[in-house]
Amino acid sequence: MKIFIYSIFFVSLSLLAGCSDFMDTAIETKYQEEDVFVNYSRMSEAGYGVYATLFHFGFNRVNSAMLASASDEADHADVNSSVQHFNTGTWTSSLNPDDAWSTFYTAIRRANLFLEGSADYKKILFRDTTIAANAENYRYQVRDIEWLRAESRFLRALYHFELAKRYGDIPIMKQVINDEETLRGITRDDFDDCIDFIVVECNEIIPLLRETWVDFDGNKWRGRATKAAAQALKAEALLYAASPLHNPSNDLQRWSRAAQAAHDIIASGKFSLHNNYRGLFNLGNGSDGNPEVLFAVQRWNENSFERYNFPIGYDQGGQGATSPSQNLVDAYEMRSTGKSINQPGSGYDPQKPYEGRDPRLTMSIIVNNSIFKGRPVESWIGGIDGTDKLRASTTGYYLKKYINENLNLAQNQSSVHSWIIFRYAEVLLNFAEAMNEAYGPEEKRGMSMNAKSAVDAVRQRAGVNMPILPPGLTQIEMRERIRNERRVELAFEEHRFFDVRRWKIAEQTENLPLMGMQITKREDDTFDYLVVKKEDRVFKAHMYFYPIPEAETLKGSITQNPGW
Repeated sequence: MKIFIYSIFFVSLSLLAGCSDFMDTAIETKYQEEDVFVNYSRMSEAGYGVYATLFHFGFNRVNSAMLASASDEADHADVNSSVQHFNTGTWTSSLNPDDAWSTFYTAIRRANLFLEGSADYKKILFRDTTIAANAENYRYQVRDIEWLRAESRFLRALYHFELAKRYGDIPIMKQVINDEETLRGITRDDFDDCIDFIVVECNEIIPLLRETWVDFDGNKWRGRATKAAAQALKAEALLYAASPLHNPSNDLQRWSRAAQAAHDIIASGKFSLHNNYRGLFNLGNGSDGNPEVLFAVQRWNENSFERYNFPIGYDQGGQGATSPSQNLVDAYEMRSTGKSINQPGSGYDPQKPYEGRDPRLTMSIIVNNSIFKGRPVESWIGGIDGTDKLRASTTGYYLKKYINENLNLAQNQSSVHSWIIFRYAEVLLNFAEAMNEAYGPEEKRGMSMNAKSAVDAVRQRAGVNMPILPPGLTQIEMRERIRNERRVELAFEEHRFFDVRRWKIAEQTENLPLMGMQITKREDDTFDYLVVKKEDRVFKAHMYFYPIPEAETLKGSITQNPGW
């Protein structure tokens, strides 16, 4: 279920006039109803244009860096990338590397413009269509605009969620406001009210959305939002609302609601885990109808991600790599025992650090001496991919997840890349977390699974086959196992950055030094491995929420988050 954007830019550009902040987004956007909502073609383009902001998700989100490089998952090889402000604690209300405020409020306004402008869509389409001559075409157009209206409400809810998980309390914008005085009086709504808005929207639009687009119009519109996408958004929003950052009293009813919302997807029986974890993240290469993907953005043919992230020794590669951290590598367990590498009896050998590990390690991360594009990667000091090279990995590791290894960059080959927003493994882990917090590790409470069995399903996916979790874990022990499972299963997918915040553990995890591996090659072609500190990181208590852009707090009634 990927996003195919067709002919959106004529309308989307007409609805967006280079706005820089919340007030400007609302006041300066150029829009003429009589130019757009006059026929099916232009009206539908306005609807498709609401999807355009999805291209801001993932990959090189922050000045060529992934958001993973602003967490304990990775470092970024380009020291000049603005993502480093997260890591040094030098970001401010006027310097935020991921300042998403204007991006998502512009998108929300675009959705509201479409919803308001298309309110009389049946009359508009009736005027534009000769019913007697083409009744079937009229019915098709009516049906498609109805779907687009539901999809736009889904996207508006998604964009509100992206804002709320960053900024906390935010203004909920349900309509177009053009009056400057009214805009200046707008205040921030409570985070919980925003989640309620998202849940209500999802509940109302789920019956209005299609089950799938894969079987409609010869796959032309596959990737448009579906019922499952709205269900997944609802489940994730409720999980955030139940989490410690937003639920300091630990209201168990919140966890129960989150568990039920995730279970609704599980119980539908429409999704399953993909049988190839590595292939799951190359959706642009013939993986239509993937049973694990609930919603994803398919981008255009490109190779910039490979140019950034191929190891430095490959032609045209190494232009500022995402460098996975030793902190993350250490989270992958031993396959034979299912134990952490730090546990007695795990079977871990520090001089053979990648042998016998969870297979997802080498499916997600390029480790020293592993084969990539037909040769061993030389991450050792002095090797052609070594950490002593300019813009090489800073940690001894290179990113593998999402990378199309088959591209020849010297020939400028490219491929379609997909960014998954919701997938079934995350749904299972969301369910497991909520169930454990509400009822403990092995209670079902009328559900088809319990927390343990949901985690076991992810661990036992084909090609991974990690041992199931041991029975009898306490709630605290299960909590730690679930959090670690999210860390490895969802690595580099923009979950860890937000997970440590909603769990309110970022003051511990993000203040730890970021570690790497120093590798030395011996004369007998074996290696010495030494874990070393790459850099210190800074995270302070007020950083759980982003600062509201300074320009916003100066213009109207929008207040600043504490500490900024």
